Amino acid sequence: MTITSGQRLLLPVRQYYAQTDSRILGQAYRMCFSSTCAMAVKYLQPEALKGSNADDAYLHTVRRYGDTTSAQAQIQACADYGVIASYSTSGDRGLLEAEIRAGYPVGTGFLHHGPSSGPRGGGHWILAVGFEPGAGLFNDPYGELDNRNGGYVRVGSGGHNVAYSWRHWLPRWEVEGPGSGWLMTFRRSDGLPPVV
Repeated sequence: MTITSGQRLLLPVRQYYAQTDSRILGQAYRMCFSSTCAMAVKYLQPEALKGSNADDAYLHTVRRYGDTTSAQAQIQACADYGVIASYSTSGDRGLLEAEIRAGYPVGTGFLHHGPSSGPRGGGHWILAVGFEPGAGLFNDPYGELDNRNGGYVRVGSGGHNVAYSWRHWLPRWEVEGPGSGWLMTFRRSDGLPPVV
């Protein structure tokens, strides 16, 4: 875990998977949940996935249980790699920061279209890997979000350890009010801490 001055905390989640480079036909623009969970699996079980495009291998596992958009399929796929994943729709900033302080990244599902004052869309998943004053730090598998206005300023790049201001990101995540964020938490099934 990297802690720097000014209360910046960044987990050493070194593997970044860009969903846009998928070689699985028709999946590159819809596999954000799988790429997000694959980054968490790789962090917790470093030997589980190999190669720079191993989120495709992870997606093959997911598809044995259901679609990439299914939380249950993600939970079952994570279990195959020795990771216990838990899905919830009651996340808030305090929980995110507590998980990160404990050494665990968190998958977060949020609305990425439209302005932060009125977000919309089918949703997108990214991995919370740290925080700093005024912002969360994320691995965004699609690229770099225009957090204020919606959409992406860079697709396929710029999403590794990207800072999204809490002011504009939290309304996209807690769209039904405080404590309503969609999230996936992760633990090793053997109970051991992350290997860093």
